[in-house]
Amino acid sequence: MKILHLANFNSTNIGNGALIFGTERVLREDVDKKIEFLHEAWDDYTFGLKKFDKKFVQMVNAVDALLVGGAVTFNGRKYLKNTGMRLDLPYNLWGKIKKPIIFYGVSYRVWRNQGYHNKSQLQTIMKYILNHPKILFYVRNDGTKEWLESLLGLHSDKIFELPDPALYVPIKDSLHLELQESKKNIIISLNNEDEEYRFESPAVKKHFLKELAKSVVEISKKYANLHFILCPHYFDDYKIISEFISFLPPRIVHQVTTASPLLKAIHASSFYDLYARADLALSMRVHSMSPSIGLGTPVIPIISQGRMSEFLDRAGLTDIAINLKDRNISRKTFLLMDKMLTHPSRFRKMLNKAVRSQRLQTQKCNQAIAQLLS
Repeated sequence: MKILHLANFNSTNIGNGALIFGTERVLREDVDKKIEFLHEAWDDYTFGLKKFDKKFVQMVNAVDALLVGGAVTFNGRKYLKNTGMRLDLPYNLWGKIKKPIIFYGVSYRVWRNQGYHNKSQLQTIMKYILNHPKILFYVRNDGTKEWLESLLGLHSDKIFELPDPALYVPIKDSLHLELQESKKNIIISLNNEDEEYRFESPAVKKHFLKELAKSVVEISKKYANLHFILCPHYFDDYKIISEFISFLPPRIVHQVTTASPLLKAIHASSFYDLYARADLALSMRVHSMSPSIGLGTPVIPIISQGRMSEFLDRAGLTDIAINLKDRNISRKTFLLMDKMLTHPSRFRKMLNKAVRSQRLQTQKCNQAIAQLLS
């Protein structure tokens, strides 16, 4: 069976790779057919290298199904004039697609008071999607369903929730020179995307970074064998990394801290092998958080957007998270790091239990997909 997989294959945001290969892994495991995934770079359409047109429709009709990968699909950009979402195929061409379409864990990134352009076009195409017998519409279990229903003013039992496919990212044994084998390695993944919305003010950002640096200093006093790895997932992260290290003592920066390389999405299996080998991760990014959970690496999610806390709530893992705006973030981060470094097996068991539950939900979704494809 040939499935055209539309996803951000050419992206330098590594989280897209976790989504891509986690998706393909579980579909191969759960669908009782041999699947050949044909890769089509969604980001080529985003940046105008290709167009959603008749040629795209012909490409879909030449295979057995279209799989729309679980990337950020709803971001309210002005230029998405046909559908109000990133699959911006003109409305008159949707009816010409004769093969099944599977939206697999799609999500949103729209901030409070940001506004949403082309909402009426989105309402029109969503009505078409939700009433089509050969389209399955799965959103990520991060609050996307509630957000979308609120935006469109509807409630639909055909908007299904799917656990984040990045939970199942496969890893490949790779060389990581940034790791220190004789020490406990702690990944710090900071996130500077949409800076003005995420932090709301420079003062909030400065307070957060100072408090996080303070927790790093304190945990270093208790454990002499720590090594910190600053882990950028996209270019935006370099700015906040630079700001963060300005609050650290020179000795910690020069002697016990390094950084991992920024890799493209197609190298996700090698990149996330680093997470699998780490002792702990501090994760501002969604796709630092969920792959860590899937790999059983103790993780402290640092919440700066609702979709992270929504995901953790559904997974039963709210106790391991801290909020970016918490005034006591330094103390809370220190205490959680201390517990996870002291009792890692306890937290690994907690994560593994959550993943087993999420995997059963994924399997049920994939069974419906298998039925559609049959």
